[in-house]
Amino acid sequence: MKKSVLATLIISSLGLTACGGGSGSNKDSTGSNTSPTEITTAGVVNKGIVKSGQVAVCEATVANTSQQHCVSPLLTTTTNEKGQFSLTGLPANKALLVVVTKGTGTQMKCDYVGCQDASGNPIEFGEWMTVPDEFKLLAVIASSGEIKTANVNSLTNLAAKKAIELTGALDLTTDIVNNSNAIIGKALGLTKPITEMGSVDITDASAIAGSDNEDLRAAILSASIEQSRKSGSVNIDDLIDYDANGKLAVNKNVVSQIQADTTQVVSQAKAHANNQGNTGSKLDNAEQDVSAINPDNIEIGIDIDKPVANAVVQAKDFIKQIRTVYTAASDGGDLNTGLTNFADELGDISSIAQEDTEMLLENVNGAIIAISEAMKPDANFEGSMLLTSNNYYVYKDGDQYTVQQNGVSLVATGSYDHSTRTVTETDQNCSYSDYCTKTSTEEVHTNITLNELAAYYNDALIHASESHVVLSAKITKEEKRNYSNPSTEIHESEWSTSKASQVNTLKLQLSEATLAYYSYQENTPFQNTFTGNITLIADGLSSADFNGYEYSGYWDGTGTDWSNENKDSSIIEAKSLTFKIDGVIASDDQAVSALMDIRLNNMGGYVHLKDITHITSGRYCDWWSDWDSSCNTVSEEVITEESVETKDSFIRANVKMALGANILNANNTPVATGLSLDISRNDYNLIEVDAGVTYNGKDTYLSTSYKPYSDNNTPYVSLRDGKGLVATLTEKGEDDIGGTIYVNGKSTGTISTTNNNLLLIRYTDGSFESM
Repeated sequence: MKKSVLATLIISSLGLTACGGGSGSNKDSTGSNTSPTEITTAGVVNKGIVKSGQVAVCEATVANTSQQHCVSPLLTTTTNEKGQFSLTGLPANKALLVVVTKGTGTQMKCDYVGCQDASGNPIEFGEWMTVPDEFKLLAVIASSGEIKTANVNSLTNLAAKKAIELTGALDLTTDIVNNSNAIIGKALGLTKPITEMGSVDITDASAIAGSDNEDLRAAILSASIEQSRKSGSVNIDDLIDYDANGKLAVNKNVVSQIQADTTQVVSQAKAHANNQGNTGSKLDNAEQDVSAINPDNIEIGIDIDKPVANAVVQAKDFIKQIRTVYTAASDGGDLNTGLTNFADELGDISSIAQEDTEMLLENVNGAIIAISEAMKPDANFEGSMLLTSNNYYVYKDGDQYTVQQNGVSLVATGSYDHSTRTVTETDQNCSYSDYCTKTSTEEVHTNITLNELAAYYNDALIHASESHVVLSAKITKEEKRNYSNPSTEIHESEWSTSKASQVNTLKLQLSEATLAYYSYQENTPFQNTFTGNITLIADGLSSADFNGYEYSGYWDGTGTDWSNENKDSSIIEAKSLTFKIDGVIASDDQAVSALMDIRLNNMGGYVHLKDITHITSGRYCDWWSDWDSSCNTVSEEVITEESVETKDSFIRANVKMALGANILNANNTPVATGLSLDISRNDYNLIEVDAGVTYNGKDTYLSTSYKPYSDNNTPYVSLRDGKGLVATLTEKGEDDIGGTIYVNGKSTGTISTTNNNLLLIRYTDGSFESM
């Protein structure tokens, strides 16, 4: 029987048992797996890319870390044009400090907004600049006894400084190194070691196009951190610090500034790359992931100087963690039960609230339309009041417009421009003409700031502050009619209508919004709310609808042979679409932080076209005396045509969803829980999926990918804890699954299929566990 990788994951979670081989042993390796005494380190220096930088590596002793300088370097080298370097002959199983400083001809690429060279001259994005004399970047690495990646960037610089700061006058250990790197990664939503990421040159479109998603995100974060540091609006070094309870916590203000700067960095990178290929989509995906960082849902849970167990013990604990998460997510598990109960409760409320909420939003929409009409230069106010075409009263005071009606209280400012142009070739009223063509074009430009919004309808209410509505659009309508009788035998007619809309910009943004509904149990009110931000942005959105009808008939003296054709066509195209909801859903005494962020990118120009043609033909006899079997003959044919994707024309999509809640476990105790799902399609034939679960204070991440247009997909799963533990599973063939468990980059166990189709984990200390 063929096993799938996910099935294997389930089996391992349910049936993992220790057996044989001295599974309780704490030995880190066997004689055949002895680590070499020297290792090779390679990496990329990227703050942007640093060329001709001086790289020195030394042991992370107090003598070196206290000065953040290698007093007696073990090895030195220089980065090349791509910021790359490599070093051979470093000691194994040591905490090492990597220091990059200015050398002869050292230059750095500008990869953030507002770059200046050593003389204070502005530098354009993507251009090289000379670094100042005091230039320095740090990283700390724990040599694992194997080839180790040692990228150096703003992330590793933060981690190294934090390790030095929090440990005081101590030599760094490999545990401290791994913990400090993991802390910075966790604070910024990264699940892979930071020293193995951040190598992408975000000023190079081809480098972006071929990059790993998390590697790209780390590079963007590195650039954003540097921009935040340069602006001085926050102290970047305060990203992590001890809270009032003596636990390491994430600074919300610093994260918010990094997120804001990430938006600017991504915008610059997109403009510089000119959205070549999949660059725009991949950059959007990275910005989407950074914007989803929520410090309220991040529990560091790491003591920087706490010794950790040996590699095999860590690996076994990780397998146990995977099993715990699976059990909790299964039917009857704490996670499954808690989220299901909360979802059911919300489902009941939403069905009750739907009608009231729809009417509430309809009234708000009516008020916005009324204010748009009142903003027209030719609006016919009577004093300060205008009765609009949709029967709303709008009051004007200077540049401020107010509606107080139908439960809506809305105060707005802004501008509205509207024009209509009609071009008539024959009769303006096509309904009474044998031949006519009528075309009209309508243009709308709206920019409205909703300074105050509050509304209610029955038990539903909404309020928001500083919200915006922006619309720039053109609508063209065309109507045609043609009726003719070329002879007494032939009758023909045709008519068609079409409507084409071109929306250059559509933006709806509700900030700090609250949408609430009151439900009642035994006459006791319970408030159910969504509080947060709602955003809809569409750029280059166009749609066209066509409806056509043609009739032809031929009279042969006794009957008419006729046919008609109905054709409906719809075309939709958009350059980009963004829909984002970010906030908290609360019901009774339960609350869930919720994020849904959908971004579609169509730089390849994919057009969705759907044609439906309905053809009917038959024979009609005028006199009963002439009727025969042919008079009852009618044939129909429906033809549907739809556009298909190609490798050059397809929709790039990034969908991110996340939930955070306190779920009651079997002991009725609240347990902090988080769920996330990230689906990315940046290439024609590749869909990448990343999922995450936070449960019992531990994080578990799963990654896989799928090629929708390939016959051969090799199923695989990568599982991580975000702190250096990784398990991979690959389906090599029927009844053959293999994998590896890594601890901080070092292979600590292998997963294989035995002759009797059992799955076995063999650890490097000689112990094993079966699945």
